[in-house]
Amino acid sequence: MPTSNAEWLRSELNKLHPYWYSPIDLGHGVNTKPSWFSRRRFTRRLRLLQIPENLAGKRALDVGTWDGYFALELERRGAEVVAIDLWNGWNGDNALKQFEFALRVKNSKISYKRMDVHDVSPEVLGKFDLVLCAGVLYHTRHPFLALERLRSVTDDMLILDTVTMIPAFHGSSPMIMFFPGDQEVTEDQKQGNVRKWGICAAPTLPWIYDALHSAGFTRIQIKYRPSFSWFKRMVALFKNQPQGGRSVTHAFTS
Repeated sequence: MPTSNAEWLRSELNKLHPYWYSPIDLGHGVNTKPSWFSRRRFTRRLRLLQIPENLAGKRALDVGTWDGYFALELERRGAEVVAIDLWNGWNGDNALKQFEFALRVKNSKISYKRMDVHDVSPEVLGKFDLVLCAGVLYHTRHPFLALERLRSVTDDMLILDTVTMIPAFHGSSPMIMFFPGDQEVTEDQKQGNVRKWGICAAPTLPWIYDALHSAGFTRIQIKYRPSFSWFKRMVALFKNQPQGGRSVTHAFTS
């Protein structure tokens, strides 16, 4: 039997799927992903997202929570948090178990619901002062509809983090690429006859800006643009294939 909280935590972690996406600090010196690289990566992501530090008295929605890293961070900053995800596809069921385990260990009051971003509505979830959508938009089959749904529950601010397309030319145009990804692998794909993409939609920055306006947000701020854009444009030209990088956008309802 474990003789300390740290031993108990490690014992419980070993019962779960060994792969965790996020480095969640469980206390007692135990982290779900203790490598320095993972912790540095997520510290950087938090810095780039520029989430308001004080969320006391605010209601926040974490879209695509997965194992709960960002939802727990929103709660740490004082928000009342609702988290949603489908928890499907690769490792989905394990990610849900990991999420629930992290909530128990952290004595979290986060409420959560298994649902698609396309089904988000104020009738089901209510309204939120802050909506965080990190790493979700490029998995959606209907990205503009997803933004409209997010606008319907946003009372003040949306933080959107997504993969952004970097084409060799026309990057100043509002374009989006569709990739038939995130579905079961077919026999053709197994045989290598059809490309298997890991994402469904990658927009240019102008598309993000214009789509957010069209969805009903009144003020848009691009907070972070993809790194090494000029180099990636040259790679796109050489390979005749658009490249990508992450961007962060803040959108406001007033």
